[in-house]
Amino acid sequence: MASPASRTPRTRLNAGLVVAALGLAALTGCTPAGGPSGAASSAAPETTAASPSASAPAAASGALDRTELADLFSGIQFRPAQYDTIAAMLESIYPGLTVSDAGCLAPFGAGWESAGDAVEWGTSNDRSMTAVVASAADDAAAEALVAQAEDAIARCADGQELFAMQGVPVTTSVEPFDLPVSGADDVQGWRVTGDVGGSPFALVGATVRTGQNVLALVGWDPEASADYVPQATQLFVDRIAQAAG
Repeated sequence: MASPASRTPRTRLNAGLVVAALGLAALTGCTPAGGPSGAASSAAPETTAASPSASAPAAASGALDRTELADLFSGIQFRPAQYDTIAAMLESIYPGLTVSDAGCLAPFGAGWESAGDAVEWGTSNDRSMTAVVASAADDAAAEALVAQAEDAIARCADGQELFAMQGVPVTTSVEPFDLPVSGADDVQGWRVTGDVGGSPFALVGATVRTGQNVLALVGWDPEASADYVPQATQLFVDRIAQAAG
């Protein structure tokens, strides 16, 4: 499935709408360095680690450095260090997205660079998902990132035209998403649906904390995100536990 940034202008608008609706948080996806891929893979996220199971590891608490965070991405078909900033990554997936309140993009991990040096972001290889992982100074700082996402979801989601895609207002609605992830301290799943210029869209996102480590993952592909976002989230959580345990 082609990435939003590589589709026709109309399709690209739909994808961006999804994110606008998602304006609740920041997110990311993956493609070879140098720009969007013309054709996205339909394969689910893979990893060299053991598959998630009912006996998933307990929540990890230790802080990770930038190199360890990059290793999380490269092991499960995500690409770190593609973009200089989180905003540049989001713009590559949702070109033309504007928001009147920058805090509404917290669920995408937007602005998490302020959490410190230990922050990494990137897209999935097929560009259907974006991910931001921050390793905060302590549990309280990590909890504050989760709280920012919660606040954004409460303030910015339902029917408020805070977002626009290429100048077209975006109308959104958000609902909780039951995210079957184990081994984490906090798990928030959310689904955003909406309309931009008469074109419907849907996004699925996750904000997850394991001790000092917080993940913001968002998927835009309506055919796969409901399955891939939980899978990719669990893989990140398991790898965080292995690295920080």
